[in-house]
Amino acid sequence: MEEKIKQFEEDIFSGKTIDTNEFYQLKRDLLDSNKSKLLMKHRILEQMLEKNANDLLNRRLNLLTIWSTIFLPLSFYTGLFGMNFDDIPFLTNHHGFWIFTVLSIVTIVVMYRFFKKNKWI
Repeated sequence: MEEKIKQFEEDIFSGKTIDTNEFYQLKRDLLDSNKSKLLMKHRILEQMLEKNANDLLNRRLNLLTIWSTIFLPLSFYTGLFGMNFDDIPFLTNHHGFWIFTVLSIVTIVVMYRFFKKNKWI
């Protein structure tokens, strides 16, 4: 059993994926055999696995939040310029579409640079 725990420990530290069924079968065996030192080590490894999973989830949610924040002003611009009124800025201007496009691109670039500067991306 100790060899299996060492193998799981090496795999977790190296970032490899492990077979969770085998991992928890080992825990069941440790509980049945009442080996407290190995069980404690197994619990620590289990906490490390949970931490790694939580870190991955947090990074993905962080990225999703950043993308949502970037597209929020673009949705506002689209809603504002998509209204059915005659007095919308740039609507009657010959270059209105290009002004809107440049405004959208500038917004994306400014927000991206802001997130990069603050090391959020």
